[in-house]
Amino acid sequence: MNKERLFELYEKLYFHEMEVRERITGRVQITFALVATGYTILSYMLRMLDYTALRSAIMVFAISASLTFLLSFVCLYFLVRAFWGNTYKGMPSPIKTDEYREKLIAHKKEIEDYNSSYPSNRQPEVDVDSLVADHLYQKFRDCSAHNTEVNDRRSQQLHRAFKWLLFASIPMLVASVTYIAHDLDVSSPRKETPIVDLSVATELNGIKTKLEALNLSLKQGVKIVPEVEDNYVPPPPPPPQEPDARPLVEDNYPTPNAGE
Repeated sequence: MNKERLFELYEKLYFHEMEVRERITGRVQITFALVATGYTILSYMLRMLDYTALRSAIMVFAISASLTFLLSFVCLYFLVRAFWGNTYKGMPSPIKTDEYREKLIAHKKEIEDYNSSYPSNRQPEVDVDSLVADHLYQKFRDCSAHNTEVNDRRSQQLHRAFKWLLFASIPMLVASVTYIAHDLDVSSPRKETPIVDLSVATELNGIKTKLEALNLSLKQGVKIVPEVEDNYVPPPPPPPQEPDARPLVEDNYPTPNAGE
């Protein structure tokens, strides 16, 4: 295989590894979502756990939930390693490549001037196209090799994370079956959920106390004097009565003329 065929191979391999990088990132995000979903389900079951249910069922659920959390932490460890801390090598930008080509052209002109000035110490001419092609060939080769190693390492970490996720799903399944089979949900419609309103309960207790005191006083013949609050302000007294005002009598007769 000649150099041109290898150049095409390394170029295809470089872009292939970049696509693999995106696929691995998507798989890691999906696994993170699965772990977060499991934590959400376990959090709900723990929050709504009925602690008055069968003690053995609660113990089985608690042990299974604890194992699920422990095994999922190992899964998260490998997921973090598969997601962060991985450095890829990329090809130089077109501007950098063009700057390198311009430098080669300037260097070629310098070599030509040197050879014309010192023909006895003639230097080999600079082939710009060949050097640029060699530069790109080496970059594609090095980047492809490095990115392949990184993707292989990330794939291995992702495989380990998914394996521990499967291990964590076993105790989670046991916890879920125990939770459903023994009806450990305190908000289950099959259970009576007591609703306590503290303000209403306080008012009812006060009314009950007053009724008991009233009943006791009626039995003993004691007159109940209503309790007066400390900040009680009596209403103002009624105003004094005043006599009716004398009605005004207006002179509605017409005024006679002066000549009459």
